[in-house]
Amino acid sequence: MPNLQWTLSTLPAGNPPRATTHLRAVAPVHIETHGYLLRTVVPGDITTRMVDWVNSEAMRTGLNLPPLNFSLDRLRAFVDGFDSLNNHFIGIFDRATAQLIGFYTLDVNLAHKVGNITCGIGEPEYLGRRVLWHTIDALLDHFFTYRDVHKVTARILAKNQHMLFNFIDNTRFVWEAKLQRECLAANGERLDVLVFAAHRDGCREDGTAP
Repeated sequence: MPNLQWTLSTLPAGNPPRATTHLRAVAPVHIETHGYLLRTVVPGDITTRMVDWVNSEAMRTGLNLPPLNFSLDRLRAFVDGFDSLNNHFIGIFDRATAQLIGFYTLDVNLAHKVGNITCGIGEPEYLGRRVLWHTIDALLDHFFTYRDVHKVTARILAKNQHMLFNFIDNTRFVWEAKLQRECLAANGERLDVLVFAAHRDGCREDGTAP
């Protein structure tokens, strides 16, 4: 199975997210950047190939989750549960081929204007292509500018070296904390979590505002 790259998430074991409001955002996410398209995923985008990478052992290891056992219908229902206001499921598509290669999720606390981000690259040929480096700036800019989000946080298992590579020397995310022994692994081991955050009023390395 593909070697997924993930940040730590609170994804439930196969249950759609529970929206805190019945409203959906006025417009879906649609961003074109560096040869990729980031857009709100709809159930029709979900294929059996995506089911395979979401159910893979690599995904469970990166997210520290038990087996999810999604079927095609259950994964489509799960994606349809995101309301694009309190929570977003955003596909990463290769614009040249229209292939869905990975995704971001973002859970937003509207009252505090903060979001918790999760990301994964499922197609193995895109590992090592720095897809997250090529797409994260545009995604952050979108949520900071158009969705009134002030801060985006990523929680990453300290042993998830594939994902940590994307945050080392990243000019948008700053390291905020190490949560020691924060998670309990399936084998009983306690795992550390590293917290990174991007702020709307932060600056890039060249001094410009994000």
